[in-house]
Parts: sequence; structure tokens; C-alpha cells
Amino acid sequence: MKAFRTKTSIRKKLINVLLLTSCGALLLSSLGFAVNDWLSLRSAMFDHMHGQSSIIANNSIAAMAFNDAESAKETLNTLQNDADIVGAALYLNNKTLFAHYERDSNRIPDKLPDLNTGSLNGDQFVVEIILHDNEPLGYIMLISDYSNLKKRQFNHLLIAFGVFSLALLFSLLLSRRLQRIISEPILKLAETARTVSENQDYELRAKKLSTDEIGALVDDFNNMLSQIQLRDHKLLKARNELENKVRVRTQELTELTRQLEHQAYHDTLTGLSNRVTFDDHLQLAIKQARRHKQKLAVLFLDLDRFKIINDTLGHGIGDKLLIRVAKRLSACLRESDTLARLGGDEFAVLLPQIHQASEAAEVAKKITTVIAETIMVEGYSLHVTTSLGISLFPDDGEESEVIVKNADTAMYRSKDQGRNQFTFFSAEMNARAERRLMLETKLRKALKENHLSVNYQPRRNTETLEIISVEALARWNDPEEGAITPGEFIPLAEECGLIAKIDEWVLETACQDMLSGKNGLTAQISLAVNLSPAQFIRKDLHEVIASILQRTGFPGSRLELEITESLFSTDSNDVCATLEQLRALGIELSIDDFGTAYSSLSRLKQLPLNTLKIDQSFMRDLGKDPDDEALVRTIITMAHNLNLKVVAEGVETELQYQFVKQHGCDIVQGYLFGKPVSFTQIQQLLS
Repeated sequence: MKAFRTKTSIRKKLINVLLLTSCGALLLSSLGFAVNDWLSLRSAMFDHMHGQSSIIANNSIAAMAFNDAESAKETLNTLQNDADIVGAALYLNNKTLFAHYERDSNRIPDKLPDLNTGSLNGDQFVVEIILHDNEPLGYIMLISDYSNLKKRQFNHLLIAFGVFSLALLFSLLLSRRLQRIISEPILKLAETARTVSENQDYELRAKKLSTDEIGALVDDFNNMLSQIQLRDHKLLKARNELENKVRVRTQELTELTRQLEHQAYHDTLTGLSNRVTFDDHLQLAIKQARRHKQKLAVLFLDLDRFKIINDTLGHGIGDKLLIRVAKRLSACLRESDTLARLGGDEFAVLLPQIHQASEAAEVAKKITTVIAETIMVEGYSLHVTTSLGISLFPDDGEESEVIVKNADTAMYRSKDQGRNQFTFFSAEMNARAERRLMLETKLRKALKENHLSVNYQPRRNTETLEIISVEALARWNDPEEGAITPGEFIPLAEECGLIAKIDEWVLETACQDMLSGKNGLTAQISLAVNLSPAQFIRKDLHEVIASILQRTGFPGSRLELEITESLFSTDSNDVCATLEQLRALGIELSIDDFGTAYSSLSRLKQLPLNTLKIDQSFMRDLGKDPDDEALVRTIITMAHNLNLKVVAEGVETELQYQFVKQHGCDIVQGYLFGKPVSFTQIQQLLS
């Protein structure tokens, strides 16, 4: 309250306290008086109406008994001198009007109300039964308004207001006198304290004017001045000594505190927020979003195949790559967003106060686009992508742990769908995430215990149907759940950094098998092996493959390495150089699954390729979809114009075979000509 602000003097405070107390008491008393008076007057009015109704009822018995309405009306007219009653009426037993009197018009109802007392058109009424020889003869109703009652109430309030004004004036005079008695000693003490404070003169003493509590306060104040005077000299000396030490130590502690705080809440490598800070910001954002009924989004992302870069080029290159990625991510966000590195190559983004999911999608698109651009680190042209998962509050969870976990789950779904994309969380993803974790554990065990195997699918000359090569395909037969498809475990191996071991193991095993064929059945057969694009980050890839060829004795001229089209969407010169090194070993190179990604014709012309494989997705609708037929014809013609051989994979029907044969495809591969089988079965097929 304004009257009790700190700057207000004690004198005014005392006056205000007394006035407020007096006013409060008087107002409460007046209010109680007014309410009580109103209730008393209202009760008296009803008692009066009941009394009058009894009198009129007795005087009207004869008139009602003889059905004399005029006499009854004369009896009712006797109420004209009663100021409280504005209307009266007699009703027969059937509650119809018999006779009435009213001071103003339209007050008497034609039919008796059902209640004994109540309100009617703003007026109060009472109803009583008229008995004759204990038998009901009819009813009487009296009506009264509040006008007379309000006049009496107003007169009483005027009297109360006068009393209130006199009492308030008396309180004001009394408060002024009391405040002088109380405040004068305090003001003297305050004046002494102010003089001591301004002049730093602790020899001054306050004058004692009374023996009450204020007098005791003066004694204590004077004793305090004496103690301060004694200690002041000691403290002055000690202060000078400590000031220098404190100044130096404060500077040290300030710097140390700043460093520790930064380390506690930030990532030491990138300078971004760490998990602790991210969790704090997320919990605060959830509270605000819940209070204002808003949405927020969490983006969980990591770098696709980062582990391969880190393991192949070293942690130093990996750390510098993370620093550059962090800068690119920061440039995509608002100041109100939170970007944190959670560990390794995992990052999280908090987008508070969003209105709809499309806003999070726009940020995710921007991030995937920016990260996919070439990053130069110490002369290496690194091409990384990112997989993102998005979860929303409150749609995907109410707690911070659940939201982050669901975003992480959605991120792995992005990886399963091909990486370099974002996915919103859905409930069914939890089961998929649990399976992925289980499969990763099993895959590591399978590599260690040699549970993988190699199957071979024949590839035939389109015209003669002679087997001219086989494709080596990794297979995994788990002891517990049986065969696990390559479409499930190969992307997992790429993500967790195991694809290099699998590629090298498949290549070496297949080369050994081909050389061990009986009766020279496989001596003239070429071998095709898939090579993950993740391998091309390695500078020594050609050396690794040359070493395998040397150990097994398999000739490079009979080896074909299949590489997915996505590898050639970049303009990296490093990829082209690596391909040239492989060609120097006599190895042929082919693009696998052509048509599922983007490759410019000029880029294909520059690359040292030998073969182009049409993706099986285009084979399925041959004879059904004219667009696919036109596309297959175009691919075959384009490949031949670039002096490339064409392989049609996924040929499963005679119609598909006749179509690609008619349009000059060189090699066919698919279930129509043989499924992937063991090496023993391939030898039997050749014989």
C-alpha cells in the first residue's frame, strides 16, 4: 500500500495505521448495523403483514360466506392507511380472485400463487388461509413493496454516517497526538544515527528521553557505538591487509569459476551446450509450453558413417569435422533454440514455442541440406550426411526423458530408411529401436564367431543364357531367429562401423571359393562383389583390395566391384582417383541399383566404369507400366552410348527377360535364372 512505503515517515505511518484501524472498525460496525437494521425492518414488515392478514381474514369471513364481494372490498379498503401494504386480495377455495384492493394498478394476480410467501413482480407477498368452523373458506394475500422500508433504512444510514464522521474526526485528532508521543524519541535517535553515519564519529551518544522500550533501544544503540569504536581500529588494520589478498584471490576464483561453469555446461570440443544444459533447457521449455499450451520439438541427429571417418582418418580429423559441423548447425538455428552435443557425433536441437510440426520439418530440411555440403578438413574432401529424428511435446511425450528417447528412436528410423533425411516419431518405432539394438549386438557376435556366409547368384549372357559371372552376397543365418535379410543388417553394419569388416571378409571368402572350384568349373567365371560407399573415405582402399587379391591369388581381371549410384552424386575428385587406382589392378567397376539416385550423365562419362546395373524395381512393372518400359529402354541405350555393359537384375518372369533381350541388354540376373545359393550348389549348376 502507498501509505506504508519505505520512504514514508513513522509519524505518517502511525497516523495511517490508526486511521485505517479506526476506519476499518467503524466501517465493519456500520456495515453490520446496516445489514442488521435491514433484516430487522424486513422481518418487522413480514410480521406486520401476517398480523394484518389475520385481522382482514377474520373481518372477511361473513362477506365470503355470503358471497358479498362489495363488503369484502370495503374491508380490504381499510388498508389504505397502512403505508407498508400496497395491495390485498381475497381468493375463493379454487384460488380465483374474489375481491381486491390495490394502491397501484397491476399488482394483484388473477390467480393465487402456490407459495405462502415470496416475491411477485418485485413486491413481497404473504398468503394465509381463511377458516370458518375449521373449514377452509378461502385465502387472503397481502402485497408490500420496499419503498417505505428503504426510506426508513436511508434515515438510519444518515444517522450512522454522522456517527461515523464524528468518530473518524476523533480518531484523526487522537492519532496526531499519539504519534508525537511515540515518534519524537525515535526521530531524535534517528538524527543521532544519521550524524554518526555521515561523520563516522562513534564518540557521539544518543540522548535518552524515556524509560520505555524506546529508551532501552537508545541504551543498546549507545552500547553498540562503544563496541564499534573499539573494534573499528582493529578492523581498519586487518582490512588493509586482507584487501590485497582478497583482490588477488578474487581474480583467480572468478576466472576458475568461469572456466568450471563453462566446462560443466558446455562441450569442451565444440563449445556447444552439453547434455546437462540441454536437459535443463528442455525441462524449462516443457514447463513454459505446458503453462501456455504451446508445442516444442526436439531434433536428435548424428552423422551418417562418422565412425568410419573417425576410425579411418583418425580422431584428430574426426574432431575437426565435428567442430565444423557444429558451426553449420548453429547457423541454421534461432537465438532462442538450443543446440547441444550429447557425445560422439550425436547432437540435439531444442525448438521451443513452435506452432506446428511443419516448423520443425523446415529446420530439419535446412540441417540435412547444410550438412550434406562438402567439408574440407586438412586436405580431405569429406562428404557426410545426417539422419534426424523429431519428437514433439506434448504429442510424443510429457517428460523430457521420453521426448529425447523418442527423437533418438525416430533418428534410427531415418537411418533404416536410407539416411540423409528426417523422420517424425511414431509409437511403433519403439519396437524397431529395440530390435536394432538387439541386432547390433548379435551382428558383432556373428562376425566374431563366423556366423556369416556367402551365397552366389549366377549372371547369364542374355543371348546364350550361359553363366558368365556370379555375384557374391553376404548372408546371415542367426542361430536363434534364422535368416536375417541383408536389407536389415547391411545398413546396420554401415551405421555401427562394421561394414568394412564384412566387405573385406566377403571379398576374401569369395575369391578363395572361386579358386577352390573343382575341375576348373569356375576358372573362367567372373566374380562380382558389392563394396559399400562408406569404404571410399579410405585413402588405402586400393591397397586393402590389392592385399586380398595377393593373399588369395585371385586375378583382378576376373573381379568386378559393384558400387551404389549414390557415391557418384558428389563431384569429389577423391572418389575418381580411388576408382582409377582400382582399375589399375585390373578390376572392373559397375554401378549397382542404377536409377534409384541422381547421377548426371556428364559425371558418368568421366568415371572409369565398365558396367551399369538396372535396379530391379524397374523390372517388376515391365509389360504393365509404359513409363518403366521407356525408362529401361533409355538406360540401356544410354549405357551402350557410354560404352558400358548393361546388367538387368531382378528378372523373374519370361516377359521381363524377353523385353530386356529385345532391347539389347547384355547380362541378366534374377530368380528366373537362379537364386543365390551356396558355392557347392553353384558348382553343381555349372557342371
